[in-house]
Parts: sequence; C-alpha cells; structure tokens
Amino acid sequence: MINQVKIYLSYLQYERKLSSNTIDSYLFDLKFFIEYMQDKYNTKTYDSITAKQLRDYIKSLSMYTFNEIVFERKNSSINRSISTLKSFFKYLINNELIKSDPSKDLIFPKKAKKIPVVLSVVEINSILDSININKKNNIRDKAIISILYSCGLRVSELIDLNLTNLFLDDDIIKILGKGNKERIVPIGPIAKKDLIYYIENVRPFYARKKNSRGILFLSNRGLPISRKTIWITIKETSMKAGIKKNISPHTFRHSFATHLLEGGADLRVVQELLGHSNISTTQIYTHLDKTFLKEVHKEYHPRG
Repeated sequence: MINQVKIYLSYLQYERKLSSNTIDSYLFDLKFFIEYMQDKYNTKTYDSITAKQLRDYIKSLSMYTFNEIVFERKNSSINRSISTLKSFFKYLINNELIKSDPSKDLIFPKKAKKIPVVLSVVEINSILDSININKKNNIRDKAIISILYSCGLRVSELIDLNLTNLFLDDDIIKILGKGNKERIVPIGPIAKKDLIYYIENVRPFYARKKNSRGILFLSNRGLPISRKTIWITIKETSMKAGIKKNISPHTFRHSFATHLLEGGADLRVVQELLGHSNISTTQIYTHLDKTFLKEVHKEYHPRG
C-alpha cells in the first residue's frame, strides 16, 4: 500500500509540480491513514476499504494522545486529512486501481472562524529593537523578521528564497508561492538594509560550510534554515521583547496585511501582495481593520 502512495507522490511532485511542503503533508497523512487501516482492519488493498471505515478513521482524528494527555485536534487539521484522502482516492479511481471511491461522501467539518493574532507597529519595532546584532545568528534572525513583516511572506516562501530572487536595486523580491505561482513584492528600506547587512557580513560565513546552492537564509551548518529554527527564534525574540501574544512566523504576515489596510490600501492590492488566489481569503483582514477602528473609537471617543 505504501508503494502506491510513493507513486502517487511522485506524480504530484513531477507532473502536478506541487511544493515539497505539500508533498510532505500528503505523505504524513497517508502513512498515518495506512497504519490505522492495517492495525484496525488488517487492510491489504485500497479496494477493500469501505466508506464506513473511512468515516471511523476521520472520527478517530478528532482526538489524539501524547504523553498520556488527550488533545483535541482542530477542524482545519481534519479537513486537510480529508482533502488528502479525497485527492488520493480520486487518483486511484482515475488510474483504474479501485472500482469505487469510498471517500466521495466524506464531509468537511466547519472551520471555526478565528481572528488571527496581529502585532502593532510599536510591538514589531520592539521585537526588532530587542535583537542584539553583535552575534552572527542575531543578524540573520533580524533580517528574517524584517523580511517576514516588510514583504508579508509565508515562512515556506522565505525558506525557499534564493539570491537570484532578489532585485534590491529595484527594491523588489520575486516570490514563488503556493501552486508555484510567482509574484513580485516590494521590500521596504529598513528591511532592505537589514538584509544587505546579513548578506554582506554573515551569509558568506555560513555558505562556505556547505554547498548553499544560492539559498538566502542558511543555518549554522550552511544548510537551508528550517521552519523549526525560525519558529523558535520568533518565540524567543518576542518573549525577550516582552510581547505576551502567541506569536508565530505567520503573525508578521497577518500584521503586514492589516497595517496596509489600516493605511488605506486597496483590498485587491493586498490580495496580490499576499499571493491569495481568492479574494475571500484576504477579506478576513477587512474584519480585522473594522475591529481596529472599533477599538480606537471605544478608547478615544467620549461616548465610546
């Protein structure tokens, strides 16, 4: 069963041109699914899987145990698993590897509408100002945070940035986003300054340890920096700056979009800068903007 998954993932990678992050997510979901089916039902082939077995598997995803503690899994995670299964079984049907699709009636649970965490300009400046640039890692980390906020990048887009993506004389960066869609985003003067300082003073030190293949942000070992390193860096830096909010790399993307709209930017422009294929995804930030306006009104209006 796992061999068929590997063939499917090769198809996604080389024919559908999906990103390595998406491939990794599919592999994780499908391996977990296969282990469940084999352990509970002794499943040998995909053709023997029933719709009821799939529904039972989806129900099992709502809770998971770690270190004897039971956690509730978010609907967004369950939806991703369902989407993976639907895509996989559709592939099996199209290639005549199974006769019927047991996933066709699976229902996506509704995702809770959650307003993302947003930092104020003061908080972002506080985070950047708290970084001591006397250390090589800190110079790199400051450039990373500056770019995340100045350009509104996803962390995966930042990790994949190559030196050939930079057009700093024109103050722009070329981004390869979801679905291998390219977009051009401006870079602000402060982030540009932080980036150039990193490229000139720190990156050569990391690059000589390994063949960096032109990757912009490198680890101490000269390899592409990992998501985990960026996540830990942002957590530690925000705590050092005294920020109490639950911050992730994506927080700077949320803040980027919100601050643009607060400043009067057109929603379509923000959609383009973020690389959203559907404007409905961008519209959450109009709600954030209204929330911000309400808070200002409440704080400063005499009858607020």
